[in-house]
Amino acid sequence: MFECSLILYLCFAWAAVEAAVDPLLPLNAKDFQLDFLRGLADQAEQRAEMSLNDFLAHLEANPRYINYTADLSAARAITKLQPKVTLIKQLIDAHHHPDTNLEHTSVLRNIVFLNRLKSMLRAARESSAQEIRQLRLHRLCQQFDHPVPERRHRLINDQTVGAALEQLNLTRLEGNTTSIDLNLFGEQLYERVKLSGAEIIDNYLLILRGLLQDIIEGEHADLVESTPKLDNMLEQLDGMLATQDFFEKRQKVYAYLERHLTTDYEQLRESASTEHHLTEKLLEQLKAKGLDLFVIFLFSNFEFLEQVHEQWLLLLPQTPSLLYDDTSRQLYDLQQLYEIFKLDTESEAKYDAYTAALRRLHERTVEQGQRNRHIFELLNNAAQNVGSVTFNMIKAKCQELL
Repeated sequence: MFECSLILYLCFAWAAVEAAVDPLLPLNAKDFQLDFLRGLADQAEQRAEMSLNDFLAHLEANPRYINYTADLSAARAITKLQPKVTLIKQLIDAHHHPDTNLEHTSVLRNIVFLNRLKSMLRAARESSAQEIRQLRLHRLCQQFDHPVPERRHRLINDQTVGAALEQLNLTRLEGNTTSIDLNLFGEQLYERVKLSGAEIIDNYLLILRGLLQDIIEGEHADLVESTPKLDNMLEQLDGMLATQDFFEKRQKVYAYLERHLTTDYEQLRESASTEHHLTEKLLEQLKAKGLDLFVIFLFSNFEFLEQVHEQWLLLLPQTPSLLYDDTSRQLYDLQQLYEIFKLDTESEAKYDAYTAALRRLHERTVEQGQRNRHIFELLNNAAQNVGSVTFNMIKAKCQELL
């Protein structure tokens, strides 16, 4: 009860200060809770840093701690709270204090309070993020309970339909053909999916960041040597999270995975190094939280495909498909191949037909030097991780969720 009341009090206090400066997201925004809690956590951390720095300055002015002046000054200069807390506890524990000295007792009590508050706020953020993930997974899983109804139209048979149009002389009439500029199509498609695509990547990065933060704050004595590596990993994750452009964010993430994790994995197989021990700790955190990052990765790719093809369909010309030009027809056919595969996700042949058509489109945009070819590269890469075997795994997970 006390913890709930404390959070409510802090919420109202922070909201009163921040409302005039940085208005919150609207109440109907799915990220309302996360945005609110992040702001609250930032405000609490700033206030805690001020209090810790004031006390470090108080200790620095005390002749008793003259030998620790450099340490105290260095602790005040860094922004992280944990080193400040650790030094304060070490200095207090290093000197005998009578039980009647309530000042030092209060310091220790308030440090415990700050740690507990930080944990409470993190737990609240993780709970909110988990709810959002569950809602997204639930929405995707509903695709399998209620499959997309089969459309009447099929892939255009160039020979049959073309011959019929020739007989009717429709192909020779000016203004009868509907055309699409592939570069403009790519630009519009990217604009429509860039925010949701970046959100999918951020969701994955935040899970990884939370796991690392748990390890760092867990004060594992056996991982002291890994602290610089952990801090560096957090900085890189924060850099990727701060990247605004979707394509640039994706490129950074994949480059990081290829540059670091692949190399680390090969090294870990050959030696029982501190990195191997760190990996074990990450796996322990995953198990404790009941997370399966691989399954989330599979869902993320499928979610991205769904979002892209939803917008893809809306961007196709609203005219009879028989009068499409070659580019419009290629885009139309690819959309149909995806919908056909979704009706029978266990068919490897239908999946191969879709990915082959997507690969040809991507190759075309590269050969032509299309300025907006990156959206087709993103889609092509995501599609490589969505196939008949993958969908069986996704369906199995959906049976657990629904």
